[in-house]
Amino acid sequence: MQNKPSTLSLLSSTRFAIISIVTICFVLQLINSLPGISLNGLGIYPRSIQGLIGILCAPFLHGSWWHFASNMLPFIVLSWLICQYSVKRFYSVFIFTALVGGLLVWMFARGNIHVGLSGVIYGLWGFILCYGIVRRSFKSIFIAVIVAFLYSGFIWGVLPQRFHISFESHLFGALSGFFLGYKLAKADKLKATTGKANTHV
Repeated sequence: MQNKPSTLSLLSSTRFAIISIVTICFVLQLINSLPGISLNGLGIYPRSIQGLIGILCAPFLHGSWWHFASNMLPFIVLSWLICQYSVKRFYSVFIFTALVGGLLVWMFARGNIHVGLSGVIYGLWGFILCYGIVRRSFKSIFIAVIVAFLYSGFIWGVLPQRFHISFESHLFGALSGFFLGYKLAKADKLKATTGKANTHV
C-alpha cells in the first residue's frame, strides 16, 4: 500500500507548481467566458485604490482565450527551467515578480485595466538571463543561453507597440526579474565562495 504524498512533497513538485498555476488561469478564464461575467475588473487599474487588488489577481486573468493560450507555453517552459534550480526558487521568483512588477504597473502604467500572466513571464525571463550572467556557473549559463535562444524576441515586448498590449507589465516584470536575478546570483556566488574557503580550512 503506497503512502499518500505529504503536502510538503506536493508543494515541492515541479509538476504541481506549474500545473496548479495553469489550472487556476484556465478555470478563471472559463468563468470569465460565461455570459454576463467579467472578472477582468479585478485587474490592475493604475493609481486607483480599488485597482490594488489587481496586483494579486491580474496574473491569473486574461482578456481572451487567445491571450490565455499565448501565455501558457512560455510560462511552462520558463517555469520548468527555473525549477531546475529548485521549486522553492520558482515560487520565490513568481511571487516577487508578480507583486513587485504589479506594484510598478499600478504606480506608473497607463490608465487602463492590465491583466495577464505575461508580466510574470517576463519576470521569469529576466531572472534567468540576469542570474546566468551574474552567477556564471555552467548550469546558470546553459539555462540562460537556452532562454536567450528561444525568447530573444521578448526584448521587443518591453517597448510600446500596440495599444491593447500592456508593455508596462512586460517592462516592469522584466525589471523585477532582473533585480531578483542579480541579488540571488550575488548571494549564491558568495555562498559558493565561502563554502570553498571553508573546505580548505
